[in-house]
Amino acid sequence: ILLVSWAATTVNARITVFSLLLLPVLALLLWRPGEPPVLLFACGMQWLQAAVGIFYEDYSQQTLEQSFGGPELGHATWLSLIGVLVVALGMRGALVGAGSMNREEVEKESRALSPIRLFWLYLCFLAACTFVRTFAFRFAGLAQPLFAAASLQWIPVVLLATAVLTQRRNYGLLALVVMIEFGTGLLGYFSGFKIVFFILFVVLLTSPGRLPKGRWLALSGIVGFVLLASCVWTAVKPEYRAFLNKGTGQQAAYEPVRSRVEKLIELVGGLNAEKLGEGFEDSMLRISYVTFFAHCMVQVPAEVPYEKGALWFGAVQHTFMPRLFFPNKPEIDDSTRTAKYTGMDVAGREEGASIGIGYMAESYIDFGPYFMFIPIFLLGVFYGWTYRFFAFRRSYTLLGVAVAIVILVFGAGSIETSNVKLVGGNATCLL
Repeated sequence: ILLVSWAATTVNARITVFSLLLLPVLALLLWRPGEPPVLLFACGMQWLQAAVGIFYEDYSQQTLEQSFGGPELGHATWLSLIGVLVVALGMRGALVGAGSMNREEVEKESRALSPIRLFWLYLCFLAACTFVRTFAFRFAGLAQPLFAAASLQWIPVVLLATAVLTQRRNYGLLALVVMIEFGTGLLGYFSGFKIVFFILFVVLLTSPGRLPKGRWLALSGIVGFVLLASCVWTAVKPEYRAFLNKGTGQQAAYEPVRSRVEKLIELVGGLNAEKLGEGFEDSMLRISYVTFFAHCMVQVPAEVPYEKGALWFGAVQHTFMPRLFFPNKPEIDDSTRTAKYTGMDVAGREEGASIGIGYMAESYIDFGPYFMFIPIFLLGVFYGWTYRFFAFRRSYTLLGVAVAIVILVFGAGSIETSNVKLVGGNATCLL
């Protein structure tokens, strides 16, 4: 009530109020007591990307139409928020008639697990999946299935976190896994250090009743730490990445691990309050992913006609044409698509970048501002069905829950991903 009262006084009052009221609606649709709220988490992450720009402009005392996103930013933000609601409705529709999860069976299975064995299993999976990721690009026809298989690394992490929280022992093993994933994520080219915290967040929220105070503290700590780490990463990222790829512009790390650690310590040690503030502002702008959608609305259909389903049809066709059997299949180039539909000059492969406009904007380009919600609803149904298929197993229920969490945390929590990668990536992980 306090937040909505404040929202009504902002320069973007209507959309700020709507964005805040959308959160309890998402919870009503997707919160299921005793089950991991991974579908709610996915919609929450999408909501964050759609809504954070609103609060940034409210703080700056500017309307959305006056901001960096151009005259259509307000319209694009409205459509994105409604799109998140439609995704949630699709998810909820897929769960109709599913009943409730056998929570007693899940707890029984989690109590029977050995945290120590799961930790060793995690280390084995980590070594194997790191090897797979390293050599996946050498086999063009098998790259996507290999990367999908590498996501198996996270299943022991979910099982270990669940077992530790249920049995209330071996917290040190879980902390060690978090440190390993945080450290290896920092040393890579991308900000992979956040993934383990996302998984922990979902597992910690899984409770049949009220959350204990200890979990609330842990959840608050995760949010605060990820926010701080993201600001620091954003502040040092340009210089650190240039160091990793040795100025080649490629999305690769050519420096040895020791040099990476030394460089990170040097860059983080050189930060001050001003640079952290800039990092916070840049990270907020990076999270917000509606700007390209707004530019698309300027171009389409005024300069470029609606595609009438060509982008979504192409995404499905691309998925069911494995490169192993169709070696001449065109490669995905997000930046080229972004430049075409936004009219902007964006960094591409030559600069080591791949910038997409996101599936919300692609749905608009295909079907316009009204019918765009049809594929978005169907995508929500697909996410909900994926969760239902794995999480409601009669046997090995906990393993099914872990698989569902891994697939959906990776594949359903972003509006910036292109429909080609969403359909292909999630379908391959599902298989």
